[in-house]
Amino acid sequence: MLSKRSLRERFVLELAVAMTAMLLVIIISLSIYFYTNSMNHLKEEMRLQAKYITSYYPKQEDYNDNRDISFLKETSPYRVFITNNPNTTKQKQKIDNNHNFLILTESYPDSNMFLTIERDISSEYHFIKDIYLMMLLMLFLGLIFIVYYAQLLSKKLLHPLKMLTEQFTSMNESLLHQIKTEKLPLEFMKLADSVNLLITKVSSSIKYRKELYIGTAHELKTPLAVMRLKNQITLMKYKKYDNVREALQQNITSIDTLNAMIHNLLEFGRAEGAQFEQPQRLNLIRFMASKCEEYELLANSQNRNLIYNFTVPHFRVKIQALLFMQIFQNFIQNALKFTPERGLVSLDTRMDAHHFIIEITDEGEGIDENKDLFAPFQRSLESTGAGLGLFLAQNAAESMGVIINLRNRTDRSGAIASISFPLNRFLLKD
Repeated sequence: MLSKRSLRERFVLELAVAMTAMLLVIIISLSIYFYTNSMNHLKEEMRLQAKYITSYYPKQEDYNDNRDISFLKETSPYRVFITNNPNTTKQKQKIDNNHNFLILTESYPDSNMFLTIERDISSEYHFIKDIYLMMLLMLFLGLIFIVYYAQLLSKKLLHPLKMLTEQFTSMNESLLHQIKTEKLPLEFMKLADSVNLLITKVSSSIKYRKELYIGTAHELKTPLAVMRLKNQITLMKYKKYDNVREALQQNITSIDTLNAMIHNLLEFGRAEGAQFEQPQRLNLIRFMASKCEEYELLANSQNRNLIYNFTVPHFRVKIQALLFMQIFQNFIQNALKFTPERGLVSLDTRMDAHHFIIEITDEGEGIDENKDLFAPFQRSLESTGAGLGLFLAQNAAESMGVIINLRNRTDRSGAIASISFPLNRFLLKD
C-alpha cells in the first residue's frame, strides 16, 4: 500500500493516473473515430450503389437478369432486394448466421417500389474489433511504460533532495561543512544558500563557545594557583595552630577540587576541538588492540588485571579517533578505578544484526541505575573527580553517532560499559 507521506509514491501515482487517463481518452477517441468513419464510408458507398440500381433496375427481375446472382452471392458483400413492401425507411444493422449486415432502404422516385441493400460488414467489423484489441494492448503496455517512466522521472526529480540529504546525514555539530552547490539544479540553489548561511552561523557559535570554555579555564587556573601557593606558605608558618592549619588545609583541598574541575573544562574544550577532526578510516580492532597494550601495563601497575578478546577480527570504519578515545579511555579508566585490587577488567567485542558492540566489564560495586550518570557533575561517592568524564563521553558519542550505555552485571557485582556502532550509519558512510 502506498504511503500517504511519500512524495515520490504520490508523484508516481498521480502521474500514472493522469497519463493513463489521457491515454485512455485518446484510445477511446481514436476507436470512435475509426468506427464512425468506417461506417460512414460504407453507408456512402451503399447510397451510391442504391442510386445506381434505382436508376437502371426498376424491378427485381431486371436486376437478376443483368447479374449473375449465384456468382454475386459468393463474391459480393451486397444483397439487393427490390419489392413493394419496405421493411423500414431507416438504416439499421442485423446479425445473420454470425454475419453482421448493414441495411439501407431507398424508395424509387416515380413508383411504389423500394430498394433494400444489405451489405456484409463482417470483415470490417472484425477489423475494427482487432483495432480495439490492439488499442487495449497498447493501453496495457502504455500503463506499464507510464509507471516505469514515472518511477524514473520521480527518481531524477528527487535526486537533488537525495544529494542534500546525504550531505546533511554526514554532518553533525562536529563536522559542519558547506553544501556543494555545483551539481544542484537552479530550483534548489536558494535552499542550499540558506542552509550554508545557517551552517556558517552555527560554526561560528560553536567556535566561540569552545574558545570561551578554554579561555575561562585558563584564566581561572592562574588565581587558583596563586591562592594555593599562598595557603601552603601560610600553612608552613602556622604549623602549631591547629585551627588555622585545618582551615588552610581545607582551602588547599577546595582549590585542588576547583583545579580538577577546571582541568575537566579544559578537557571539554579539547573535546569540542576534537569534534572538528576529520574522520579517518581505520581498523578499529587493531586500533583498540594497540591501546589495550598500554592499558594492560597501567592495570598491572595498579595491581589489577586487564584481558581483551576480539571475537570480531576486522571492523573498518571512518571515525574521529580523538573522540573515540575520549569514550574508550574514560570507560577503561573507570573500570580500573572501581575494580578492587587483584580484580579483573575484561574487554569484548561482538556483532548483532544492527550493531557492532564493544563491552568493558569490571568487578566493582556497580552503578546506581536510577541516576543519570551522563549528566554533568554526577559522580559516585568513591569518586574524587569532578563528575565530567561521562558527560564528555556522552558528548563525544553524540558527535560521532555511536550509542554508549552503562548497566549492572547480572552474574555478580560490577558494571558493563558498552559502545555500539549502528551498522546502517557507519557501514554506509564507509
